[in-house]
Amino acid sequence: MVYRRNTMMNVKNPQFEISAVGPKQYPTSGLPEIVLVGKSNVGKSSFINTMINRKKLARTSSEPRKNTSN
Repeated sequence: MVYRRNTMMNVKNPQFEISAVGPKQYPTSGLPEIVLVGKSNVGKSSFINTMINRKKLARTSSEPRKNTSN
């Protein structure tokens, strides 16, 4: 599957799969993946929730490092 610039991706049923902390936990479904990288408390979870038009798929917190996987 090839995605081109300016092509919309229609997300119909987003769901949380895993919070992978190592290569053995990475998904093997073959579906496209998006990676967000940033420091704590910069809005990564809020961005995910906004993009999929949901309020609570990605956990958010007003305290830094409170919604981490470790």
